[in-house]
Amino acid sequence: MAQRVFSMNETMNNDIIRHASAMAGKASFIADDFAQALFPRTDVSFNDRMRSNARQYLRATIGQIEQRICRIATDEMGVSHETLAKIGQGSGGQSFRLLENSGLLKTTEIVQHLFVKAQQGELAARLLQKISQQDLEATLTRHLDHADPVVAEAAMGLLVAQSKSTGAAGEISASLADLPAEIAFALAWPVTAALARLSGLPGSQLQQATERMLAAHDESASVARKSDRLARLLEQTAETGDAIPHPMKDGLSLFIARLARRSGLTSDQIIGFTAEPNMVRFVVAIRAADFPTQDALSVFAALDGDDHILTAATYGETDQDRCLALVSSWAAPGAYQNAERILADDSLGDQGK
Repeated sequence: MAQRVFSMNETMNNDIIRHASAMAGKASFIADDFAQALFPRTDVSFNDRMRSNARQYLRATIGQIEQRICRIATDEMGVSHETLAKIGQGSGGQSFRLLENSGLLKTTEIVQHLFVKAQQGELAARLLQKISQQDLEATLTRHLDHADPVVAEAAMGLLVAQSKSTGAAGEISASLADLPAEIAFALAWPVTAALARLSGLPGSQLQQATERMLAAHDESASVARKSDRLARLLEQTAETGDAIPHPMKDGLSLFIARLARRSGLTSDQIIGFTAEPNMVRFVVAIRAADFPTQDALSVFAALDGDDHILTAATYGETDQDRCLALVSSWAAPGAYQNAERILADDSLGDQGK
């Protein structure tokens, strides 16, 4: 029997060696990755769509950051470099490829931001199963005719901001204007280091471009800021101030902003609560915000994605005073909550001695 001979040219050979060497360098992390999948520390589950959306959003955001840095460097600072020029024009971006397995993107603040964005996309997708995109948009357009021109202007601002940050069918679309300042800072410097490595340029030139980008970063046009402003204005008006917020009447972003104002929690916290099993902390939040039973059940049904049912009996029997106390503790600064937990653990350890 004739033996089949497979030819391998030098390029393929070098490519295999390069990948094998790279895998050898990462082999020590395989057990860590597998352990994290086998032994999660929370009961929150992340479906394939969330992971895919988070990855696509991160890739797109890094692409926009590197493009902006390169444009500042080439157009405003006069740096002449072919690679930077191509990236600045929207082609040839490679920072994500360098950074994705470096560990530089795995900081708590970046991952938390990705989780919130991914869960927000999940909520948007859930809503679109119960209400059409056209009807959702109408929840804001009705405020364009508001008697108070300030409210109408705020509604238009939110509509514009949302059009830049939400893709088709609830998919996440990256927008630098919608990026919190701390996340822009956390991502910009790793991207700058990646660009320096790709271009071979002295880091100081790219650092100056990054500093200019960060100095010009403005959160006032973000969906979060626009939602919060409209929520504040609506809560102050007689016709809507006493109305109970609802995602199918306000739209997702405005509903979350209104609930955040009523509860004292942040919008990110509320979004995170909806990812937890049975949305128990979300239920506590709306109970603390004094949502009437039927409104609470309707809101829960609109946002739930697992066919769970919140009954009137369960909601009514949930002690409101205890809910208020819990929400008050959750609204405390994160650093304080972490310190409180550590000190509580230390106290329990001392008691065992």
